[in-house]
Order: sequence, then structure tokens, then C-alpha cells
Amino acid sequence: MDGSDLGRLADSMAEFVEAKTKISVGPIHRPPMISKKQMSIIVLAGLILSPFLVKRILSGGTLLHDKHVWMAGSIFVYFFSVSGAMHNIIRKMPMFMMDREDPSKLVFFYQGSGMQLGAEGFAVGFLYTILGLLLAFMTHVLVRLKSRTVQRVVMLFALFVSFWAVKKVIQLDNWKTGYGIHAYWPSSWN
Repeated sequence: MDGSDLGRLADSMAEFVEAKTKISVGPIHRPPMISKKQMSIIVLAGLILSPFLVKRILSGGTLLHDKHVWMAGSIFVYFFSVSGAMHNIIRKMPMFMMDREDPSKLVFFYQGSGMQLGAEGFAVGFLYTILGLLLAFMTHVLVRLKSRTVQRVVMLFALFVSFWAVKKVIQLDNWKTGYGIHAYWPSSWN
């Protein structure tokens, strides 16, 4: 068998043996994942723990009631969305690859629009996540500060970092595709 065939189900292995040897393998016995004894223990434990679980849910003392868990989850979903991780999973893109000219080196960024490595997506996702977190900080936390001077200094810092992050994403896109993104300046500004 090929090495790639070994990871498949037992049915395909049985078909391979039957095709090569003309010997019938017979039925394949698949025991259940959970036995009857294990299932009864799980049900009994669930019945015993259900009053305590209901009490925790009603009092609001679960992880689903913690705002920090939801915030961390939303940041993860945001990062997962902007990094192109789903594209990398579906297309089975590697995180990096070996350099063709020097096999001792690794390539994390591939020039050309035909392929994206996982590290590229994570770099862009990280930059956009910084941008999103700074925007959330400026609109939800910074406006509550009393000192206008502190607000202005933090706002300038956040705008500088945001501008830098977007500039790096645009530079990566220009480097990969060769297309330039230019700002629009009104004709009266020239």
C-alpha cells in the first residue's frame, strides 16, 4: 500500500487486501466508543451534578457569564477572521517553507500573489488585531479619562501605531502583488 493509504479507514484496507489476494476479509468489528457501563456512570454523574449545575447557571457563576472569556473569544474570532486562517486550513497552506536556493533557511513570506503562507496571514492578522484593539481602547476606555492631556498623548500614540500597522499591511500587499496603493489627493492640494 502507499503511505498515504495507511491513514484511511479499515474498509479501504480490507478492499486493498481483497483486491490483491482475492481473500475475503469478512466484517469489520467496531466496538462502540463508550460501553454500556461507562454510559451508565456518565448518566449517574450527570444526575448527581445537575442540581449543582443548575444552581451555578441561575446564580451567574459559570464561564459563560464571565465578560473576560467573551472578550478573549471575540478577539480570537477577530484574529482568526483577518489572518486568513480559514483559507490556510481549507487550502492546507504551510506556515513556512524551505528556501529553494538555500535549504538551511526558511521562507515565511512568499513573493507573488499565487500563494500565501500561514506566517503571512498571522502577521497581517496580528497587525489588524493591534489596530482593532487600539480602536476599541480609544472609543471605550480613553474617552472616560478626565485629563485631556493624557487623552491627547495616548490618542496620538494610538494613531501613530495604527498608521504604522496599516502601512506595513499595505507594504506587504505591494511587495506580494506588485500593485501600488496610492492615496487620493484632491487636485486643489497639488
